[in-house]
Amino acid sequence: MEISIKDILARKSNPGLREMNIRHTVAEAVTELTGVTVTPGQVSHTDGRVVMNVPPVMKNALLLRLDELKSRLKRDGIVVGELR
Repeated sequence: MEISIKDILARKSNPGLREMNIRHTVAEAVTELTGVTVTPGQVSHTDGRVVMNVPPVMKNALLLRLDELKSRLKRDGIVVGELR
């Protein structure tokens, strides 16, 4: 019996796709709310905590609109408990 790598990978889910989708969605929502371009590489999401690698002024602007950001992300199925 011969097993190929293709068959093994086809049975496994790719956890990186979910994380990348979350990062992209958060970056898109932040860009829409603030008007400042944020890339998915600047966003990290773990257990409801969003960590952003942006200047402090940007974070303050996001904290003022945190409820809007949370509702926008909740609509897309992403729960945000904390923003850092």
